[in-house]
Order: sequence, then C-alpha cells, then structure tokens
Amino acid sequence: MKNNFIILIILLSITFSFSSCNTIKYVPEGKYLLTKNTIFVNNKKNIDNEINDYIIQRPNQLVLGVPFPLHFYNIGNKNFETDFEKWKINKPNWYHFTTKVFSEKQARGIRNFKYNTHQWFLNNGEAPVILDLKKATKTVDNLKQHYYNEGFFRVKVDFKKHFLKNKKATISYYVDTDKPYTIDSITTTIESKILDSIYKLHKNNSFIKKGEQFKLSLFIAEQNRLTNLFRNSGVFRFNKNAITFEADSSNYKSSIDLIINDNIADVPFKIQKIKSVNIYTDYSYNTKDNTIKDSLNYNNYLFLAHKGLKYNPKLLLNSIFIAPNTIYKDETRQLTRNHLRNLKNFRSVDIKFTELSNDMLEASIYLTPLKKYSIGFSTELTHSNIRQLGVSGKLSFLNRNIFKGAEILKFSIQGSFLDSKDAADNNSLLNAWEIGGDISLEIPRFLLPFSTQKIISKRKSPKTTFTIGTSLQKNIGLDKQKFTGIIDYSWQSSKTKKHSFQLLNAQFIKNLNTNSYFNIYNSEFIEIQNIASTYFNQNLNTSNVIDFIDTNINATFESTNPTEFRIAQNIKTRYNIITEDVLVPSISYTFTYNNSENYKDIDFSFFRARVVSSGNLTSLLATNKDVNNTKTLLKTPIAQYIRTDLEYKKFWNLSLENVLAFRSFLGIAIPYGNSVTIPFSRSYFIGGPNDLRAWKIYDLGPGSTKNGLEFNVGNLKFISSLEYRFKIINSIKGALFVDTGNIWDITNSSVTSSEEKFNGFNSLKDIAVGSGFGFRYDLSFILLRLDLGFKTYEPYLPKGNKWFTNYNFKKTVFNFGISYPF
Repeated sequence: MKNNFIILIILLSITFSFSSCNTIKYVPEGKYLLTKNTIFVNNKKNIDNEINDYIIQRPNQLVLGVPFPLHFYNIGNKNFETDFEKWKINKPNWYHFTTKVFSEKQARGIRNFKYNTHQWFLNNGEAPVILDLKKATKTVDNLKQHYYNEGFFRVKVDFKKHFLKNKKATISYYVDTDKPYTIDSITTTIESKILDSIYKLHKNNSFIKKGEQFKLSLFIAEQNRLTNLFRNSGVFRFNKNAITFEADSSNYKSSIDLIINDNIADVPFKIQKIKSVNIYTDYSYNTKDNTIKDSLNYNNYLFLAHKGLKYNPKLLLNSIFIAPNTIYKDETRQLTRNHLRNLKNFRSVDIKFTELSNDMLEASIYLTPLKKYSIGFSTELTHSNIRQLGVSGKLSFLNRNIFKGAEILKFSIQGSFLDSKDAADNNSLLNAWEIGGDISLEIPRFLLPFSTQKIISKRKSPKTTFTIGTSLQKNIGLDKQKFTGIIDYSWQSSKTKKHSFQLLNAQFIKNLNTNSYFNIYNSEFIEIQNIASTYFNQNLNTSNVIDFIDTNINATFESTNPTEFRIAQNIKTRYNIITEDVLVPSISYTFTYNNSENYKDIDFSFFRARVVSSGNLTSLLATNKDVNNTKTLLKTPIAQYIRTDLEYKKFWNLSLENVLAFRSFLGIAIPYGNSVTIPFSRSYFIGGPNDLRAWKIYDLGPGSTKNGLEFNVGNLKFISSLEYRFKIINSIKGALFVDTGNIWDITNSSVTSSEEKFNGFNSLKDIAVGSGFGFRYDLSFILLRLDLGFKTYEPYLPKGNKWFTNYNFKKTVFNFGISYPF
C-alpha cells in the first residue's frame, strides 16, 4: 500500500511539472493562453453552469485538473516540414548517411511516417486557446441578452483581462443585473371568435401570470402551448407566427398584450374536420403514379394498394388514430405515425392532409413496407478456462405480417462446437457441441379471449409476445436438455412508463446423463480420488463420489486439511449446479420508468421494479413427489419462490461531456412451500464487468465468507455504484468509479454458516467496496470499455486488514466490456 502511494505521488509530480512547462509551447509571442473564465453576478462568483454556457471562448479542456488534450497537441510538431528541411541543410552528413543506410526511398518513408505521426497528435489533440478580446466582447453581448431575456432590462455587463506569468491570462466578467421587471397586467387582442373562445376555455393554463417575473422563456412556452391548443382543437391552418406579444415597460413593471391574428394569408382560421382517410399500404416513390389495383372501404377508411392488399384493415386500424368525421388534431397525427413505426413493418410512414373545397380535410397515410422476409447470420469465437476453443453460429429468419396484422415471426437456430478440456473425448478438436432453436411471435395487440380495450386502450401500444425455445448439449453439461416458454403482455401507459406482464415464463432443465458426470469431468474425479486415497485409503468409482464427500468431507476434515476441504466442496457445488434438474413455471410483472428523451440524453432517471412468483399453481396441481418429498412434474422438482428486484439509475450532465452516473439495485428471492433453495439459474451472483468490478463473476460472498468455491450465489443482493465519466480526447473517454455491494443467504438452512446469512443492520459491515478507473473508446455505433477494479474493502479479511490490503496493481481485476456498465 505504501509503495502504491509513493508511485502515485511520483506520477502526480511528473504530471504537474509537465503541465506547468509545456502548455505554452505553441502560444505566439505577444499572445496569451486563456486559462480561466470567471463570472461575477452582483459581486458574487457565479456557480450556475447554465450561465457559463454563454461564454464564447473557453480554456482548454481539463481532465482531472490537467489539460491533457493540449499536452497531446503539443507532442506534435507543427513545423515538422520546415524543421526537416533545416535539418537537411544544417546536418547534411547525417542526411546522406541516412539515405545510404536506408536508401532514398526508405528515408522518404521514414520522413513521411514521422510527419503523419506528428499530424495525428495535432489532429487529435486540442490547440491552445489564445485570448481573443473580440470573443470576450461577444460574451458580454451574450450575457446581456440572457439577463435581458430574464427580465433584467437594466443589466450592465463588463469584463477585465488579467495577464499572468508565462504568457497566460484569465478573464473576469462582471454582471450587475439591477432589479427584474415583473408582469403587471395581461390583455388579449384575439380577432377570431373561434380562437378567442378556445383561449378562454384554457386561460388558466397560461404560462404568463400577473406578478410573475418577466421571462422570455415563459412567452415562448405560452406561444407553443397556444399553438398546440389550437391545432389540437381542429384549427388545421394555425401556426405560431400568428401569435405576437407587445410589452409596455416602466418602473420595473410590464403590461403585456397578447395578439392573435384571425387569418393566415387572408384565409380565416376555422375548425376543420376530416372527411376521409386514405391508407396506401404499399406506397413507393418509384411506383406512386402507377394504377391502384386493389382497394377496400372498411369503416369509412379507404385502403389502397398498387399490387394487392396484404394487411387486414381491422387489425391495421389498431395503429391508426386519425378518424373520419372528427376534428383535426396534431396529437392523433403524431400518435398514428409513432404507432405505425413501432410495428416494425414499414420503412417509412408519411401522413399528409389536403384541404377540400368545403373546408374539410382529406388525410392520406403513405406506408412503405419493409421486405417481408429477411435472413441473418452471425458467428463468434470464444475462449475460457473450461472451453479452450469455441465456434458458434446463429441463423435467423424473420417473417413480417405473417397473419396480415403486422405480426412478426422470428425463427432462429444456433449451434456451438467446443473444445472442452473436461469433455469425455479429449483426443479430438471441438469435442463437445450444443444446438438449439427458438421461435417467437410478436403481435401488436393483446391476444386474449376477452376485450381489454376499456382497461388498456390501443393508445398504450399493447403487445403480445409468444416465445418457445429449446437446446440440447452433448458431451459437456451431461447431455442437458432445456425448454423455455414465455407468454408476455406489454404496454406503455405514458411516454415514460412501461409495463410487462408475463403470464408464463417457464423453464425446464433436464440432465439426461448425470451418472456419467465424473466420467465426463474426469479431472475432478482424479482430484477427489487423490483425497480419498491419501487421507482415507479408499478407492472410489465414478458413482460414489458424492456419497464419499457427504460422509467424509466434514468439519473435522476441514480443521486439519482446509485446502483439500475447499477442493472437495467446490467439486460438489459444481456437481449440484451442473446436474440440477428443475422446472421453473413463473409469473411476473415489471414496471419501468424512464424519462430519457432519446438515446443521446445524458441527464435522466430510470427505475425498474419486478415481482416474480414461481410454482404456486403448478405445485398446487402436482401430485407426484420424489424421494425428498418434493413435488415434481415430468419427474422434475418444481421451483417455488417469490422474487422482487428494484433498480434505480440517475444520470447528471455536469458540463459538456462530463457525466455523473449512479446505480443501485436490491433483489430478494425467498423459497417456500415446495423448495428450500432458489434454482441456480434464478439466484443472485455478484462481480464482473457490469457489477462489482473489483471482483470476478461469482468470486465474492455470500456475506463475509471466503470459501474459494467456483460459484458463489445468494438469494439477497445489494449493489450500488457511482461513476464519473469524462472525455479525455476525441473518442477516448475515461471514468472513475466506486462500487459497493454483496450477496447473502436469507434462508433458514442449517447448512449455511452464520457468515453467509443476512442478520439485519449488523450485516451491512459485509458490504464490499471496489474502486478504480476505466477507459472507453467510442466508435459511435459501439463503445468498447476497459475497467480496472481495485479491492478497496474486503469484508472477509480479519479485522484491521479489511481496508486497502490488496489495493495494488498485482491484484487488479481487468474488465472488458461493450457499452457502459449501467
């Protein structure tokens, strides 16, 4: 630990030394490097990041207080070509020696390589920001305009420049706002009686209120509100240019007059209705002038096709909200566009309105379909301690609109061929294989024997998904068969809230050849045989290994042979996990809240809650039991438990590309009735690249134990992470993070030690802490990530040694991942 601090101090000293002497390398004589901007508002230093956004010229970007992008730029030589020519003239002997050793062509190649290297540093670094007083003056204008828009009509702004040593300078901006103006009275001049009546009905929702501070943003919001109000009240011709505000200001008060014209281009505003709706189901720009060959009138909607109608009108209307004989509304137009796009059947959706002679409207919806069929293929190479080499492939087939209701059928088969060091056949390459397939049907509506329209309307994008999958393993995993069946109903109650109700999520896992486990995993049998012969003078066969462990590997054996005890228990745990036969028939509900505007939004909140119940109805109906008195179906134990997961994430956009990210997760799974444990596939683990990054997957817990087992799982999990993300240079980004968490056992099992169990607040001392830093390379379409995790607090170590004992580079856990960890 001491050595690490010494190394850190040395690195920081070198960094700050480098920072102080190299930043002005390319600052011309008589010019100054801008190092700091400061804004003082009414004699107080500004701390509002929004105000800083009005500064035109900013200093070079800092990374952890150091201008690394500027240093990166300074590594390059701007004058390389000139310096090279001078070198040729001043050092002719060296130049001729170089050309003789490498030849003229090779010398030019070396010269070009060095030139391109310098250009790379210059292009990817950040040039020094030279103080520009014109930009400072522009900043003054920006600040004046900002405060003027906020109602400070008598604001004064000035700046002062401060020259420092080593050709550096700072600027201070001084803002004197004076008192803000307030809204004294509001009058309206609305010439159109139709608009005036609509306005008065919704007057109380106005953003402009008497006594409020005068702010331009409120007037813009009111202009947008009124535009949306009128256009969603049937006034098709209305646009925001018809709205103006006039203000008469004096004595820090403003009288406002809202003015709305009664026409546009001399055409009066009217409430207009939709007379007809035409839906072109196979529109294409290249064939738009071709003859319509198929048409159908359904519920006053006219469906048209150039070739033939391939969509069921009744089903397609579930995604269309524009209706004949109703007033025009912007919201139904946008709602229709969004729902049709979400069907994932159309390349483009275009909606146009045409005014008819009697002030009625004709709506035309142009749908350009995607290809009905598509095929995809992907391959992957894998490597691990168990699977020395793996080759996998997946072939996918997709059929859109299979039942003429915009349904999507997906079918895929996947196979893996592996070289397993533990497989039965070790003499051949790729001695194990796995093959599987799954079918899913996505239906853009609820498929139920009763109507749910009154509870969940079509506006909420109801969707039904059926999924069936199976896989078979040979030579690894003991000829395991797996079947999965899912019936999922999902809907979106608002822009930010989503729901998913899985009526069924059943998984059936059956091992076909468990008696051959120690034949297949022969290396484990050899380890147990060595223990049996060395300490118990016994010769085992592959059928009595587990009985031997249960009988002999006990607390007495652990006290004298702790290493061998852990080896044996690890083998037994792995045996139980790999040979576990289980049926998990669950039902679940998931609620998700996400107020992110789009995928580029870096300032939003996320919350997800999930409740799962497994085995209740199946256990009630089942009558067969196994030797352990556990109810079974198809000779397989039925898992019965209840599980709840809560996850919260919050992201703060601090400035530019600096983001503070927080994530917290709490999960509890309680077995009961027919089960005393949670199936391994449904248990919690901790560690890994997206979890507690200072520990490997399955490497920590439960609680304060350090048992050395390969798979550590629990039925209570808590994790919380705080990560600061920042831009280093161009596409290279960095992160500093702290992760905390652990897993525990909350069952009443007598086998579980007290160190593994959660015992209320006293167990909070078992929460592990990991910290570290990471690098990310953003390729726009994908983000590659490397995180280095350091064990900061290890709950399983003796008291006094829990903090920073293994906080060093030798114990670093490297995590490679794609995309952010959360």
